[in-house]
Amino acid sequence: MKSPSKLQQNSGVRGGIALLITLVILTLLAVFMTEFSFETKLETRGIQNYQASFKARNAVKSMFKAVIEGIESHEEIIFFRQYVRSFFSMGTSRKDVSILNPPDPIRLPAGVISDFPDVAFYTPYIRPIDHLYNLNRIQTPPFRTVNPESKSDVHLANQFINIINKMGINSESNDRDSLIRQNEQFDYNEILKLYAAIFDWMDKDSNIYDSSIYGAIGAEKDAYIYAEQPIEIKNGYFDQLKEIKLINAIKEKKTPQKFWNDSFTTYPVGNKYVPSSNHTTVNPRININLATFEEIVEFLEQYDQQTNYFINYSQSNFANNYSQNFYQKRIEIAEELTKIPRIKLKKNDIKNKLRNITQYYSKADDYFTPHSYWYEIILKTEISKVIAEVSAIVSVDRNKDNGIVKEIIIHDFFLN
Repeated sequence: MKSPSKLQQNSGVRGGIALLITLVILTLLAVFMTEFSFETKLETRGIQNYQASFKARNAVKSMFKAVIEGIESHEEIIFFRQYVRSFFSMGTSRKDVSILNPPDPIRLPAGVISDFPDVAFYTPYIRPIDHLYNLNRIQTPPFRTVNPESKSDVHLANQFINIINKMGINSESNDRDSLIRQNEQFDYNEILKLYAAIFDWMDKDSNIYDSSIYGAIGAEKDAYIYAEQPIEIKNGYFDQLKEIKLINAIKEKKTPQKFWNDSFTTYPVGNKYVPSSNHTTVNPRININLATFEEIVEFLEQYDQQTNYFINYSQSNFANNYSQNFYQKRIEIAEELTKIPRIKLKKNDIKNKLRNITQYYSKADDYFTPHSYWYEIILKTEISKVIAEVSAIVSVDRNKDNGIVKEIIIHDFFLN
């Protein structure tokens, strides 16, 4: 048998190399096509998410414009009792739905609004907030010179204590991957510590709030510099309520943000917004045309001065007789202002209704309002699991005689 020629050997080698190269190319092509397919899917998904986000954002912005139009063009009592409350009812089985404390947003089926057939809307969260406690009132402009245990400080501290003392909280802590929630309540000493810490967070000096009567010690900058995560103390007003979670005494307690949102604010609520005015002198006022009996009672309970905190101060120097009287008469006042059938009350109507209940009926304007000036608005939409949300704080300027809105001011607007 003849051995293969050199030419045949070379041809065999070249054929083997060609086959190897072909296999390598096919392998590379397979890898490339796999990566190309993966990237194409990512790009397609990215485009779909962008389109969903665009639609959801447009829908929630349209929803916000509709709410602003509703506040501006409708009588407030009609807008909330007839329109907004009907949306609240979709999210709860309760018959008596609160306007001042509406239920959390609930997702509605897609297509409930024909102009947005692919968009799922959530029930709106819209509430008047003139009755909330403005934390920025704890200090005064322009230099924040309130001193601990001055008359105004004692009253504000007492209100703060009364509000928190009746509130249960959900304290949050992490246990591996799960969130454990357990009902707790601030004890008396903790509330005093919280108030003192808030006072020191805002005041201009570096003197620690120290109550000579109760020994309530605040927290100045050294308490934050040497913390595990050092931060600079504000020495100024709160811009947003969520800043309160930076205060050590509050951070340690791990109170959820909702606890503070329900009863507190950092806006000058209670009257129309006037940029040049001293906002810390504006009292909170509850809307008696929208509030329930229970909400009016609860609002007046913050003015109780027969408390462990207040009674050690001189009554002649610190007591506010009409605040205490409104607290003592809170049940009668709430019953009178919420008589069935409910009718729209004006300022003079409120005073006349209180004339036979309290000798201080002329002070009704310090506690009650027939219409609101401030609102919190939270709106959500969803499409293809992409959620868009608007949260805003707005105030209105109203005609003094008829309450018709003359101007709407948007103070905060966040679109996520």
